Amino acid sequence: MGLAWSGIRPLDGETISTVPPGAGLYLLFERDTRDLVFIGQSADCAQRLRSHAMKLLDGKDLLFSSTIEEKPLLPHNLKELENDLIGNYFEQHRNTSSEISDKLLPSIMRT
Repeated sequence: MGLAWSGIRPLDGETISTVPPGAGLYLLFERDTRDLVFIGQSADCAQRLRSHAMKLLDGKDLLFSSTIEEKPLLPHNLKELENDLIGNYFEQHRNTSSEISDKLLPSIMRT
């Protein structure tokens, strides 16, 4: 797939404002453990991340990484990319603990 992921950054207004406009995918992580807690997609990734920041998912302090698609995508193509990321995550963690290490993060983000 070769997606160009941003660095992992705090899920707050200041960093979300640096997300370029457009459709894309995003990953949400717990700040302390760096556990992956959510894989998502949106036609407007920055707006969706703002929505997550407002909800603060169960009061967790979160980090995020995102990738914005350069070319226009049909909604079903964006959902297929999201499903591929989810499938890759479960494939890698089928027989391991639920914790995600710094070594595994880059491999998930390369999908």
